[in-house]
Amino acid sequence: MNLVVFDLDGTLAQTFAIDEQCFLRAFSEGLGIDNIDRDRSAYEHVTDSGVVNQVCRERLGRDPSASDAQMFVSCFVGQLQRHYDESPDAFCETPGAAMLLELLQQSQCAVAIATGGFERSARFKAQAAGLAIADLPAAFAEDGPAREAIVQAAITRAASRYGRSKFDRIVSVGDAVWDVRTAKRLGLPFVGVATDAKEAQMRALGTSHVVRDFVDGAHCIQCFEEATVPT
Repeated sequence: MNLVVFDLDGTLAQTFAIDEQCFLRAFSEGLGIDNIDRDRSAYEHVTDSGVVNQVCRERLGRDPSASDAQMFVSCFVGQLQRHYDESPDAFCETPGAAMLLELLQQSQCAVAIATGGFERSARFKAQAAGLAIADLPAAFAEDGPAREAIVQAAITRAASRYGRSKFDRIVSVGDAVWDVRTAKRLGLPFVGVATDAKEAQMRALGTSHVVRDFVDGAHCIQCFEEATVPT
């Protein structure tokens, strides 16, 4: 049995822009921190937990407490809910994503989710975008802060869910350069989801296969079968 591990924001769901906006507001509303660096690649760990931890150390001089983390996530989800109430169409799947998830499972391929987002916010966005991930093995920012740890946690949970000691092939699917680097470090074949300049970046980092969306499910599955580890 093969396993496909999907990122969420920008990969299965087109929610990256609104996620970033709500994430920044949660710092101000929940932790009283303004004007943080918006460039995620500037952080040691490009995950929600990694960014929150680093910002708190740099701006507050300490690690976030459990109550800090809880307040941040509550404010973050609250911001997402308000945006959804005002503009539900802003939360949408990447074209073909929901159908591809069904197609993979019907073809006896294991599926897992590995996202750098917090679990509550990630599940909210997935549901708002019409993605049925509630029953899929998944890992979140709480399993981090490193993206490698999150992907490995998703693989472990998938092995338990599908009753496998190991998979014949594991493919990672993501939309950002840090997803490419994570796959390379873990030695996983990788398929990118990107267009234009972002696709060029992924190709430059050794990504063998890139898709624009998931509308052509058969082509996507072929890419999953052919993809190589980024070199």
